[in-house]
Amino acid sequence: MAEPKAAPSTEAPQPKKNILLFAIIGVLVVIMLALAGGLAYFILKTPADGGVDEVVTDAHAQAEAEKKAKEKKKKEKAEAGVNVFDKLQDQAFTVNLSGEPEAVLQVEIMVELADEEEKAKLKQVQPRVLDAVNRLLRSKTIDEVKTTEGQETLAREIREQLNKILEAEAKDEGVLSVNFTKYFYQIQ
Repeated sequence: MAEPKAAPSTEAPQPKKNILLFAIIGVLVVIMLALAGGLAYFILKTPADGGVDEVVTDAHAQAEAEKKAKEKKKKEKAEAGVNVFDKLQDQAFTVNLSGEPEAVLQVEIMVELADEEEKAKLKQVQPRVLDAVNRLLRSKTIDEVKTTEGQETLAREIREQLNKILEAEAKDEGVLSVNFTKYFYQIQ
């Protein structure tokens, strides 16, 4: 007798499963290589390659750090309550006033400074400071210096001139106030 032949198999062929598996693995490998390449690029990139954005970011970060340091220093000074005063020169300023040939003004000026650093800066530029103050005093008339408002205006103008020389930008930098410890005017 003859043996019966085996019936055909109803299972799906194996090669289709293998192709799909290889395709998925291939796509995953390509994605992994792209991610690794991008990561390596950003890790190995130097700041010079980074362009303007990184330079601006670094400058901004540095400016922020300086600002925080200044604020901390100001806070410490405010907590300590230390005022720094300095006399502009050892003797009083004596100048002839504008307008009348016999009008004289004599003042001693004490300035309040933001901190010891500002005092050191003031000493470094003292010839410029003395010249600016002398010029400002000589430009005034007797009528301008004899009133209280005139004295306050003069103090404000001196403060502005000194802060310009010291390159102080904020209100709490440089010269904080100008105080007259001696103030004498006369028409001879």
